Amino acid sequence: MEEADLHPILSPSIPFSPLQVDLVIDTAMAMRGPHPLLLLPLVLLIACLALASGQSCVTQNRLFIKHHVNNPRTPAPNPRAYCSMMMRRRGIYGKLINTFIHASIPSINNVCFGGGTPFPSGLRWSNRSFAITVCRYNSLTRSYTGTYLSSRILIRCCQGRPVYYEERILLPPRI
Repeated sequence: MEEADLHPILSPSIPFSPLQVDLVIDTAMAMRGPHPLLLLPLVLLIACLALASGQSCVTQNRLFIKHHVNNPRTPAPNPRAYCSMMMRRRGIYGKLINTFIHASIPSINNVCFGGGTPFPSGLRWSNRSFAITVCRYNSLTRSYTGTYLSSRILIRCCQGRPVYYEERILLPPRI
């Protein structure tokens, strides 16, 4: 038998080369059916990405709680003493402005859902007011002044949890 008879795709005028591809034979030899070992790396990659992104939101939420949630409000003789004490306790002393929200975590989380209205830049305005304490640092006296307020809050959410508090709305405009 000649090479052309063994490989019907090859014409007699083209000499056979072992490097040529025979689509009929090569397609027949391709893997068929489920191959779970090939899917395993893909599944693991997806799982790792999901865990990594979820961990990021959880970590950011913990930091948000540390910096911005104090419920019920820790007793102090006045707002200035409250701010000095809380900023030191939470390890964020020296930050120019920080706000503590005096509400339960579930009620703050609710702003991420029906209790908040979408705002530009991925932020959400709370539909209701919260009891808050705004602490402002004075670098000249190296102390805080505090103000107890009732105000709506502006936060960013990640996977249904607050991860960022927008402080700039409380800062006086720059001239």
